[in-house]
Parts: sequence; C-alpha cells; structure tokens
Amino acid sequence: MNRLDFQHYLLRQAMSGNYLAPLEQPSTILDVGCGTGRWMLEIAQQFTHAQVTGVDISPLSSSTIVFPPNCRFQQCDITRGLPFPPRSFDYVHQRFLVFALPLHLWPSVIRDLKRITRPGQWIELTDADLSHNNPGPETSRILSWIDQAGKKRGLDIAIGSKLGTLMEMEGVANVKVQKLTIPMGDWGGRISKFLMKDFYGAAMTIKPLVLASTGVASEEYDRTLNAWIRECDEYHTSCDFYVAYGQSQWL
Repeated sequence: MNRLDFQHYLLRQAMSGNYLAPLEQPSTILDVGCGTGRWMLEIAQQFTHAQVTGVDISPLSSSTIVFPPNCRFQQCDITRGLPFPPRSFDYVHQRFLVFALPLHLWPSVIRDLKRITRPGQWIELTDADLSHNNPGPETSRILSWIDQAGKKRGLDIAIGSKLGTLMEMEGVANVKVQKLTIPMGDWGGRISKFLMKDFYGAAMTIKPLVLASTGVASEEYDRTLNAWIRECDEYHTSCDFYVAYGQSQWL
C-alpha cells in the first residue's frame, strides 16, 4: 500500500497535477481501481462540491487517510461490470491496471466506462508501456521474463501505448494522448530515483508469478534485478507512461 501511494506522488509530479482532461466543475467523479484512495482524496479536496466514488476489487484501507464527506467507496470487480446506471458520472478516471486487466477485457471495460459517463463528459486512462527505452542486456532479460509471465495470463505490458487506440475503437470521441517519458535510476534526478524504487518494489511483488511462469531461479532473478538497477544509470534508461482522455458520446 505504501508503494501505491509512492506511485501516486510520482505520477502527480510527472503530470504536474492529478489529471489532464479539461475538467470544469464535475459534480460526480469515479475512480476505477482506486487502490489506497489517495487520488480520490485529493480530487475530493479539489472539487469539494463533487461526489467522488472509488471502486476496487480489494477493500479500501483507510488507516492512514481520513476521507472527506464527499468521498465514498464501493468494492466491486470491474471485469464483471460496474454497478452504476448509465450516465452516472461527469468524469471517470482509471489508471495502472497493466497487471490487472487481460488484454481481451480492455474493450469491454472501456465500453462500460463509456456507458456510465454522461454524454460529452470525460474518461481518462493512465498506464505504462513497460518495454523500456535504452535498456541494457540484463534489463532486457528481466523485462522478457515479466512479459512472458504476463502473456501467460493474457496481460500486455505495453498496454499504455495502446490506450488511445482502444478508446477510439470503442467510440470515445476527441481522444487525446500524452506520453510522459520518465528516466529511471540516479541519472535523472529525484523523480528518476522515485521511479526506480517503484519499479523495484513492483518487480519484487510479481517475483513469485514470474518464477512460476518462467522457471527462472530465485537467485538469478535477484541478480538480474540488481543488474537492471545499475544498468539504468549506465544506459540512461527511461520508461513511457501514457495518459489518454476523451469524451463519452451517445448516438
């Protein structure tokens, strides 16, 4: 949970804010896959007259967060459909589901986001393309293992670069995509160090899945992961994040 909060602060710094869609005064906001609720909290504080709802497959832990009265949480599995009637929200936000949604489910999830968004209002998706820029040989090895493990579960670790196309294919209008290239390691400064810590934590979290899927030994995984950290400084490695936003439209 601490890593997810850390990830939130990292992206907020890279984006210079919590969203890119040209919002005015939304009255109803949905955060899909809200995690710790940190984004939901900050949006509720910014739009004090809006009702902000967060949904996630896991229960919300509020031990370190005191949510304002205009926040609420509802537990659900978005792959089974969102439990809201059509045209419920002025702004729908979703991010970092690269390891949660198999590729074949992305179209139906986006259709559901469109269904619950009022005509002309905004849907915003954020995710990473984990195939790094300027990877060294050990970095390429560990990414290939992660990709192999992901594919066995139907995941696409480059989903971030496809968000805009997926939204357009499902009829979202006026789609805009912004790519955020963030350096990794000590070479890129403070945000670069933040991203490396985040990715290292994520790599350790998914380690059991990767080992089970690839047959790689635990010691080899750890050695390659540590080499990856060193290589990022040597090769000036970076990673691309994509923010895609567009308007719901109804025929």
